[in-house]
Amino acid sequence: MCKSVMICLAIVASLSMVLAQTQTQTCAQANSLDFNNQTYFSGQWLEVARNPASNVSCITLNVGYLGNTNVLVNVTHSSSNVSLLADVHESANITLVAGSTTGYNVSIVQGQNTEYVFIKLLQYVNNTYLVGCRYSNGSDTSSSAGFILARANYTAEGVKISNNNAAPLFSNFQANTYGNVTQLNCYASSAGQTVPLTLISGFLALALLLIKA
Repeated sequence: MCKSVMICLAIVASLSMVLAQTQTQTCAQANSLDFNNQTYFSGQWLEVARNPASNVSCITLNVGYLGNTNVLVNVTHSSSNVSLLADVHESANITLVAGSTTGYNVSIVQGQNTEYVFIKLLQYVNNTYLVGCRYSNGSDTSSSAGFILARANYTAEGVKISNNNAAPLFSNFQANTYGNVTQLNCYASSAGQTVPLTLISGFLALALLLIKA
């Protein structure tokens, strides 16, 4: 037993600090970065890692802004994780709420189909990596995934560091455990020809900039 009230309080405080340090947040519990930051987020991103692993590859996002009111996102990816042909095209138009840190329920449109996912941006790392999470059901952790987006100058070590820094804070990330999203040798088809995906993505990024202007 504790010999004094002060000793007891010190023990309780120490245990509370340990628990606070080891407790991670689910995607539903975590706060998001404010999406309304064109300096950080506009332009082209590659999805380079996901946990659980992605079932597609060659995921590229081109992000543009309509003033301070909307984020426009064009997404391309392959139809499976063994294909390098980025032949799936999706889009989203996110209406911003000033200063929001709750994330957004995003409608992802592919042709006649729409998928609804809640997305949060958790950490912006070294001007190169963007750590986030998504879920379709806030009370079902199996519907949630963590992801890491990166600029074109990313490195494998940078991806690992971003993942491991997020692991103690967010339950969607585990130290040294994540699925790499293939980006090498991805390509897209254009008018019967195959062209590098970086070229197609450049056109999409230009289109978003023109819309923004």
